[in-house]
Amino acid sequence: MELRLLRTFVAVAELKNFSAAARVLNTVQPAVSRQIADLEDELGVSLFWRSTREVKVTAAGEMLWGEAVALLAHEQRAKALVQRAARGEVGRLRIAYMGSACAHFIPQLVRAYTKAFPEVQVSLVEMTVQQQLDAFNADLIDIGFSRPLPQAARQGFAVEQVYVDTLMAVLPAEHRLAGETELALGRLIEEPFVLFQRSQAMGLFDQIISACEREGLAPRIVSEPESMQMLVTEVAAGLGVSIVPSCVRRLFTAGCVFIPLRPQNLSIATELHYRAEAPQPAVEAFVALTLQARQDIEA
Repeated sequence: MELRLLRTFVAVAELKNFSAAARVLNTVQPAVSRQIADLEDELGVSLFWRSTREVKVTAAGEMLWGEAVALLAHEQRAKALVQRAARGEVGRLRIAYMGSACAHFIPQLVRAYTKAFPEVQVSLVEMTVQQQLDAFNADLIDIGFSRPLPQAARQGFAVEQVYVDTLMAVLPAEHRLAGETELALGRLIEEPFVLFQRSQAMGLFDQIISACEREGLAPRIVSEPESMQMLVTEVAAGLGVSIVPSCVRRLFTAGCVFIPLRPQNLSIATELHYRAEAPQPAVEAFVALTLQARQDIEA
């Protein structure tokens, strides 16, 4: 049964008048009569009893009437739902983030987003850069906040810079250099290094190694922990020194000191990534909200 025929049927059933139904439907009475006849032929029943003075709904018509009203209401609900989905007002949004770099601003962003789009189901998961790449490939996340992706992996992603963080030295609180106000990398030449695991953040690891090499330093790496919290714990325990983004100071860092580096142009970005091809409206809405809030997001 075509919905247009059901729509015509409901109008006639409600108004008990073919001419009045035609006016409501913005058509002519012969067209209404023809559509009702087509519907009756399709169903093999009479839907109306007609006389020169009145129109009555038959028992079969009464049964169809309730079903038709429900079907037409469902059509309107489906149409509204599809239109809302196209505007990003319903659906789901799966966000991955690197905790040390993003935990200080992600809650505010998500609160603002869910306030604007309360019927979008948002999920959050903490992931390293490599974990996010794997999750994107498995279609497990829609948006990722992380350090820059490796150059070879950037193809197919849209990238928005969120903020830029400076790199700092982190030393045990009792280290001989702990009282310095700033440090040149070269002064760490004899130190054992604890660096964040390269497989989980290639960009950060390679940038630190390159900066050391420019200063004539070949770091002696004694540990590559897989989380920043583990890294600062190892530094506090005296296992070595490290170079980290300044945002790491937001973690539990008792027993560590953070010292600015010379030269002071050592920095690394935090970026938002999502698939560039046909992004979902919910993704586009969250990206727009992030860009609006970008000036308030600091390291």
